[in-house]
Amino acid sequence: MKSFILTTLAVLTLLATPQARAWTYSDGDVLLVFRKGTQNIEFDLGSVSNFLGKTNGYTTVVTGWDSSLVTTTFGGSLTGAKVVLLASTGSSNWLSSAEPNTTAYNVSGQAADDLHGVISAVGTKPLYPIAIPVAEPNAYVIDTGGQYASSSYDSVVSGGGANTKALPKLGGYAPFTVEQSVPGYLDFWAVEGTTVYPNSPPDQLIGTFTITAAGVLTFVAGPRPATITAVSHAGNVSAVSFTTTVGNTYSVAYTNQLVRGSASWPVDASTTLVGNGRINTVNHTNSSSAEFYRIATQ
Repeated sequence: MKSFILTTLAVLTLLATPQARAWTYSDGDVLLVFRKGTQNIEFDLGSVSNFLGKTNGYTTVVTGWDSSLVTTTFGGSLTGAKVVLLASTGSSNWLSSAEPNTTAYNVSGQAADDLHGVISAVGTKPLYPIAIPVAEPNAYVIDTGGQYASSSYDSVVSGGGANTKALPKLGGYAPFTVEQSVPGYLDFWAVEGTTVYPNSPPDQLIGTFTITAAGVLTFVAGPRPATITAVSHAGNVSAVSFTTTVGNTYSVAYTNQLVRGSASWPVDASTTLVGNGRINTVNHTNSSSAEFYRIATQ
């Protein structure tokens, strides 16, 4: 009898004690979300600060998520799944983008608040009002047609499922398409609120995430290197055309001695411009009859 009473008390104590939660989303955490069919899979990659302030070209394979969980849930393949990366601290928002960028992606102060609201809801709603099952310490899987559907990314972003066509633009809150198909790449933008909308300040491209069909996620900091598309000459002036990314600064670097390391080439400050996402052309006055060019990106 005594043993039975003790066992009963132990069970009652367990029932009265809130169960520990593995999902611990906080503002500023990067959310990695996969969508395919009726399944949403979300991972918390930790603080966005892990990807900020890196030197251009810094490269790392992103860990902290389980590609096998995704492939198993999606029937053995990542191909065709949609992937999204999001983060928000309230004052700042970071969004993945699959679109060619031809405008500065800043938004009004109210729009920035709205972005924070929807991103925060994606991270926190699975915990309330019911704690959904967690697949792994930093991941959950939700069937968008099941009993936890209202806590899914699809439901949060679409406003309860009424606006599924707006999913690619985060329910209409994002200024661009935030999701990409696997395999593919996603630019990662800091989208700031501004009172001088829509031109100042231009938002910053933090870097690019690339994901392979095999489930390897890689981050490269800074803008992708500019590509020179054409060079023409008129007398001692060369017109140099090259690709740009919105908000990043470019200049022509030149040399007449290829034996010199390109990082030490002189930079023509008169050619400096801020990218607009299009092919831009600048004029450079040659210092010698034969010159070679590269585009310095800042």
